[in-house]
Amino acid sequence: MRGDPLRYVPHVLVTSVGYVTFAYAALPAQLTARLGIGLSAFGLLMSAPLAAFVLVQRPASTLVEKHSTTPVLLAGGLAHLALGVSLDLSASFPVVLALRGLWGLAGGLLLTVGATHISRLADGASATRQQGVYGALLTFGGMLGFLFAPALVERFGWLALHAPGAVLAIPALGVCALSLADDRLDATDSTDAGGVVLHPVVVLASVCYVAIIGSYITLSTFVTAYFSELDVVAGLNVVVLGTATAGRFAGGETAWRFAVSDRRLVGASTAAAAVGFGALAVTGNALAVVVLPFAVMLAVSIPFGAVYNLAAGATDADGTAIATVVAAGNVAALVLPPVTGTIRETTGSYGGAFLVLATLNAVAAAATYYTVIRRR
Repeated sequence: MRGDPLRYVPHVLVTSVGYVTFAYAALPAQLTARLGIGLSAFGLLMSAPLAAFVLVQRPASTLVEKHSTTPVLLAGGLAHLALGVSLDLSASFPVVLALRGLWGLAGGLLLTVGATHISRLADGASATRQQGVYGALLTFGGMLGFLFAPALVERFGWLALHAPGAVLAIPALGVCALSLADDRLDATDSTDAGGVVLHPVVVLASVCYVAIIGSYITLSTFVTAYFSELDVVAGLNVVVLGTATAGRFAGGETAWRFAVSDRRLVGASTAAAAVGFGALAVTGNALAVVVLPFAVMLAVSIPFGAVYNLAAGATDADGTAIATVVAAGNVAALVLPPVTGTIRETTGSYGGAFLVLATLNAVAAAATYYTVIRRR
């Protein structure tokens, strides 16, 4: 796999997807003024692509179980490029919202098919490592959006909001176009899709992904408001995405360098996250309430690659398995922020929200360790 141009295609594409996903959030005041909307409507600009990520998983699984991943990535990447650029052409909120939803179909397709592409090029600890890098580059792309979008828009206008991230995909699309005859990434004979969705390992991976992605999205959503109440002001979205990037990369490296199994990595990380969230819910220590959010962000990011590899290796239908996990996680990403936000408004503190996240991670850890014990 080393030196193979196709190895890098998913990584480049997911960096581009991450940038387009998050770049708009770097300019909330300017963008709400441009579109003539409030913050509630602004939140829909994230909900629309996340919902599309869920909706596209069934067709994504069907495509990769019938076709090589290379042409699917090429087609999805071209749609991502075109829609990503078109997002910057309108100042109408309904149009931008609709385009964000349409773009989410392409972005969600690339996320799943890219992970399937990796599972067909690598296996074992090497696959976990590559899936970890893959997840790290998704959040790294988002971090680039937060860092560069404000300066680019100020210098070149609104045509430089999403488009710079979208054009990052072009080199990967070129490699795909030149590699369409490569048969290493063809689909294999697979089991019934319904059986894959209900496969115990796929269910386990889905439960764990709900915990880690739900935690990640909830922390990302509320971190600025949380720290504002503590009178801490900084570029916190960049720090959060940077922490997630480091955690996902570290998880893949740990599995590869130290031969840690996917289940043990997932179990240990989600257990640590459960303890961290529990401590956040009850502690009054000033240093702890500042440090712990980043510690738990690191913990829930570490098992990203392991969860993907666990699902992909469960059956021959790797694409369907990964699509199931991604769909479950993104449903949680849609549901948890409003639920935890309601808890915060009702109780006046974040303690209840942290307890919900602690419970999710505790369930994931317990389920994972149960399967480890049964395998013995």
